Amino acid sequence: MPLTLNELYTQTKHQYHLSMIAGETGIDHIMNWVYVSEDSSTHNFLKGGELIITTGINCQDEASLYDFIETMIKSHTCGMILNTGKYILSEDITDSIKALCDKHNYPLIEMPWKVHIYDITRNYYNKIFMDTQKDTSITDAFLSFIEEDSLHHYDALRILEDNHFEKEDCYEIALMKCNKKAISDDLKLRLLFLMESYIKLNDLDIHIAFYKNHFLFVFHDMEEELIYNEISSLISTLENSFKKMQIYAGIGSSVHTLREIRVSYQRSLAALVYAANNGQEIARFEEMGFFRILHSVNDKNLLMAYHDEYLKNIEEYDEIHDTNYLETLHQYLLCNGSIQHVASNMFCHRNTITYRMRVIEDHWDLKLDDTVERFHLMTAFFIRDYLNL
Repeated sequence: MPLTLNELYTQTKHQYHLSMIAGETGIDHIMNWVYVSEDSSTHNFLKGGELIITTGINCQDEASLYDFIETMIKSHTCGMILNTGKYILSEDITDSIKALCDKHNYPLIEMPWKVHIYDITRNYYNKIFMDTQKDTSITDAFLSFIEEDSLHHYDALRILEDNHFEKEDCYEIALMKCNKKAISDDLKLRLLFLMESYIKLNDLDIHIAFYKNHFLFVFHDMEEELIYNEISSLISTLENSFKKMQIYAGIGSSVHTLREIRVSYQRSLAALVYAANNGQEIARFEEMGFFRILHSVNDKNLLMAYHDEYLKNIEEYDEIHDTNYLETLHQYLLCNGSIQHVASNMFCHRNTITYRMRVIEDHWDLKLDDTVERFHLMTAFFIRDYLNL
């Protein structure tokens, strides 16, 4: 899990004589970097989650200091340390500045001039680096099981158990993606920051990583209904921040050992594809019905051949003659043979549907009163939807 400002502040407040002067309610913000800045124009370089340290050399009056802090708040930095004693003094931090920080839950910390910025930044960089290394090692350990890298299972298991992920426990994988073909590094960092902030704020036992252009969540010992609710809430949070972004998620099955999380991952991937293909925000593998069986078929060429055997001739006929027999047949099967319901669904007169069905049965020699024949056709339609043909 990423570091919070609270963790570093608590560990080092005596060492560096730090004192919290405003915005303490935001102390649990995620902190992913330290950025020394004396100029608000540098906000374009910020990704979110940085701790700003400033001497205030360019903020030697209340208005400029207020504007500088306000800019850093809008840039989603996690807090600010004011190095007071030379360019800005304690009395320069006015009530209006404190009120601004309190309003936005933005931690404002004072550090005396006698403390060298180099010392605190080096310390914080080291802690961030070590935390990042730890997070990366946990991710790699989970991926070792997901990718079935059996050569490294022993080391992976040791790393995970050292971080309280037991060999035999309840795990569930979820995957998330947005409606962009490629995610830039900048967008990836912003999304990860928001996701990690949500997880930290809600005190959830979730490990998150970016893997194969998807955001991967490892849920640890969490009830399935809670997993669904948290994923749904997280999507709402992300879409509120990125108004034009559509996000999809797939939730796999619960497994009970680390060695089984590959199964949960594969099922979450199938659920993610299902969600995206059907315009569904979240799909759960356990609720995918017949598609769960199709997912278990490794030979996709076999599925394609099955589809072609029953539907390809009708599909090609529609393309050549600009007809709509394939969809009419699909609706007929979905409506359990009710001509009236098919006509209603397709906005046609029932006589039109009756004519089409007679053509379908005669031209392609289909026996639609045969239960087995209907099963084969419906299976072919399921395969079409599953393969997104």
